Order: sequence, then structure tokens, then C-alpha cells
Amino acid sequence: MNIPQKTLAVLVIASLSTFSSLSAIETDPVGYLTFTAADAADTKFGLPMEQPAVLATSVDSVTSGVVTVSVDASAASDAHYLQFADGALAGQWFQVSASSATTITVAEDLEALGASTNDSFRVVPFWTLSTLFSISGFPNTDFPVSTDIFTPVAQVLGNDVLSVGVNKAPSSNYAYHDGSSFIIGAGWFDVSNPFAGSADDQKLAPNTFITIRNQSGSDYNLILAGSVPTVALSVGVVADPSSSNDNLVFNPYPAAIELALSSLINVVDVSTDIFTPLTQVVVYESFTGLNPSPTANYAYHDGSSFIIGAGWFDVSNPFAGSADTVTIPQGGAFIIRKGAGTPSGYWTASLPYTL
Repeated sequence: MNIPQKTLAVLVIASLSTFSSLSAIETDPVGYLTFTAADAADTKFGLPMEQPAVLATSVDSVTSGVVTVSVDASAASDAHYLQFADGALAGQWFQVSASSATTITVAEDLEALGASTNDSFRVVPFWTLSTLFSISGFPNTDFPVSTDIFTPVAQVLGNDVLSVGVNKAPSSNYAYHDGSSFIIGAGWFDVSNPFAGSADDQKLAPNTFITIRNQSGSDYNLILAGSVPTVALSVGVVADPSSSNDNLVFNPYPAAIELALSSLINVVDVSTDIFTPLTQVVVYESFTGLNPSPTANYAYHDGSSFIIGAGWFDVSNPFAGSADTVTIPQGGAFIIRKGAGTPSGYWTASLPYTL
């Protein structure tokens, strides 16, 4: 399967999240979570709360990458992504490149990918560095300020989702400056190139995690307020013909998911040999220090070896019993490590709650 890769220059970032509150999920799907980034550590998490959609409608017609609708679509811009709610592309997202009163355009050929008339979709704003870390009305959301732009005290690290390999290093680093140095203006900046201009509008990809590297001297709490996802996110999981590849993903919902209920089996290749798993789910359960190592690796066995039963197991200790009930926390960062030559696919986790 050919998984179209997003060319959007979005930031792939992560940090550990601790659940604080999720309000009115059955009648009013909004709420907030608190993510705590410990001092002197790299904390990884995804963003399981969304910004409110600016448009929700259905396709009147689709030609190549142009979707025609019967409502005013002019609010859509490259600051938004289009996500299908049903149809052949259910859950998949595409960055908007242009719009008019009746059309929305993306770079990909949606018609060739399977989009069709009457498919439902919505248009959602990307989180950006400025919108994510400036949530009005909540305390403790001020990101640690770096007065020395060459020695930032806290950074937001991004991932390169297009690279191939394992144990991938971050590909981008952003920090916040208060303007006190008079070298650059106040706001977000690229640590690798602080004179490149403001990074306030740097977009954050909805299908990968971020990392907060906190060296400020105290813990940092981020309160993430937004809409509870009502559409299951579909994430492309890419394998390479000749080498293993890490797909840097996260639990996209504000509720924990169990491995057995995660639908990961749809993209994790069954390992008949428990000592040489084809695909692994590599999880982070805690974050200590910089560049923390994952804490556990899980794989799926079909029971054919008769050594252990069918289901999920701990690769480091396959005889420890079933790992089916292991949970990935809300927003929890993890890796789908695809083996060389295994098939690519899409991971679509069912919503772990009822709205």
C-alpha cells in the first residue's frame, strides 16, 4: 500500500500527559487536559484535544484535489486541515492549500485516493506554537522564557516523519524569547536559526507527538483545552523495503486505550516467532533525563508457536503473560516500528468513549 506522505512543514512533538479533567463529554464535547513536563527531562506527548472545526459538511463533487461543496468554504486556508469523517478516506487528513466560496483544494489527488460524493468531512485549524501555549483563561500556561536565545531554557522539539530509520533524533527545536535581548523580537523562534523570523505560526501535525525539553529549573504544566475528537483519526504507518522504520505516533484521544482494543493489530504484523517480532509497539511510560529510552516493546503473536498464547506480549519477557490490557494513556507517545519489507497501512483507532 502506498501511504501518501504529508509535505506540510509541520512540527512533530511530544510530552507526557497527566489527565486533569474532561468535562461534559456526553453532551458538550469540550474539556481540558494537563500535561506536565518535568524539569531536566524530555517529555513526550501528543495533542488529543482539537481546535473547533470551522466547517463540517459533505462533498458535492471531487475532481483531483478539489472538493466542491454547497456551503461557504472561504474560511478554509493553509492554517487548516480537511479530515474525512466517513467514506474510503475516513479519518485521514490533508492540509488545505486554497479555498473559494464553493471549493476546498489540497495537494493530494483525493479523487484518485477514493473520495467521493456525499463523503462527510470537517475543516479543523492546526494547533500552532502560539495557539497551543497561549490558552486564554487558564493558569500556568506560560512557556518558560529564554532570555538568552543561544542557550534556551526550554524547547519544543519536532520530529521528521518523512525520514526512514529507528531511534530518530528530533528534527527541529523551538523556544520562546521575551524580546529582552533586543536581538530578536518577542515570540517563538527556531533555535537552529534564531534570525529566521517568528515561528509563532509553526503548525503542529495532528498525527504525531511533540517533545518538551525542560531545563528551566522547575516543572512546567501545559493546560490543553479544546474539543474532544468525534472522528477517529487515521494515521499512515509506513514501512521501508530494506530497513526497519519508526513511525512516531500517539494515542489521539483524551482517554486511555488498551492494546487489545487499539486496532493496532491492523498495522502490526503477526509475529509467528516471538523472539524475532516483525513489528513492535514501542511505548514510553515515564520520562527521566534527556533523550529518554522507551520503557517497553510489545508485539502480537498468533499462538501458532504453542509457546505462548495468541495476543500481545512483552518482547523483553514473552513469558510474562498476556499484555492485552496494557494501556496507552491519553495523548501517550509511542512508536510503531515496522520491519523491513512489511506492508504499509493505516492505523485507525476506534473512539474509546461514547459522545
